[in-house]
Amino acid sequence: MNHEIGPRRWREQRWITDSVLRTDGLEWDQPRVAYTVRPMGVDALPDFHVAQARIHKFADMVPVFTELAERRERLAKAATNPVAAREHYFHAALLFATAEWPIWRDCAELVALDDRKNACYQAYAELADHHVERVEIPFEDAFIPAWFHLPRGYTGGPLPTVISCGGMDAPKELNVNLYGDKFLERGFAVLAFDGPGQGEAPVRGVKFTPTAWIEAGEKIVDWCRARAEVDADRIVGFGLSFGSYWMTQIAATQPSLRGSAVGLVCHEPGCHMIFEMASPSFKARYMWMSGLERDEVAFDKMAEQIDLRPLIGQMPAPWLVVAGDEDELSPMEHSYDLARRCPTPAPLLVYQQGRHALSLPTPSVALGPNWLTYAADWLLERVDGLPAEDVVDYVLPSGQIERRTHPKETPA
Repeated sequence: MNHEIGPRRWREQRWITDSVLRTDGLEWDQPRVAYTVRPMGVDALPDFHVAQARIHKFADMVPVFTELAERRERLAKAATNPVAAREHYFHAALLFATAEWPIWRDCAELVALDDRKNACYQAYAELADHHVERVEIPFEDAFIPAWFHLPRGYTGGPLPTVISCGGMDAPKELNVNLYGDKFLERGFAVLAFDGPGQGEAPVRGVKFTPTAWIEAGEKIVDWCRARAEVDADRIVGFGLSFGSYWMTQIAATQPSLRGSAVGLVCHEPGCHMIFEMASPSFKARYMWMSGLERDEVAFDKMAEQIDLRPLIGQMPAPWLVVAGDEDELSPMEHSYDLARRCPTPAPLLVYQQGRHALSLPTPSVALGPNWLTYAADWLLERVDGLPAEDVVDYVLPSGQIERRTHPKETPA
């Protein structure tokens, strides 16, 4: 049971989490509804409204989201219109993924839920409006799981390609929208993957270590470069939340990438804020992701090695950072410091009063540039060969952008 594992704060003070969940709802620790609905679309809102009404304690999450996923799966199988079936299968897969999130132990229940998620996503892939392909990239004694997407109407030839990862709570199925995806619509192919410790990977035995993503990055890029659909000279990286750390590891060690964009940052060396100051759910999950769910002392020692400063100095291509200046999980000063140390152009898009997830109703986020659009356009410029520059675009509450001095231009 989850109450036997994880950090001391999680094991001994569960009542606090349950109390906060009852008052703040499903998003007590992060805007999981917002980031899950984004790829699904507004049709998914009723599922989450029901979940909000029915979940009153942490233990309710798995059964409620499983039931909602099973309902969508039934609707998909009963649908006579393939478009309706496609949409229901996509929603079912993401709801099964949400049901998996609170299980932080290796067990048959987690494997079964992940198998059902994969089956629903595969059923979606067979009905999708674009090519979607299951990929398993060999890694150590297991594999890196991924979905390879090609733009709608693709007829052949090499494409600019994004290797894309979410964060510690955002599996690969959330990386590409059901409709209107920012990257596919710009002509990118997208390899959405779960790296070591993330999403499906730990379910299949691939856990996080401080260097595992560097090793996985080499395998991922090699896979892309071997595919005829991928333009090997126009590959870029995209990572969100803890993916902002992992993708930076990959980008700094894969010189063939033309650039990388990372956002909703986790850049604090040692991760004290997210693991010790935020909801204990973050640390509890990451301990399982690392295979250390029963040894907090060992995890704390390992976490000291989570530090991008030794790597950032070898970054070979432009590196964009998107963040809120009041990020509650990773103080912005650490991202500024990395941008200052980066030898290649390291522009920043910063939202005033923006928190970690850059969620609404923060005025700068609501009225300023859409950060996904900004990042997608920036990466398109990189594969098109346009130069990048060191700038800070600071978004005011009015939505206007104020150009500010880059950290490289100010004393350390």
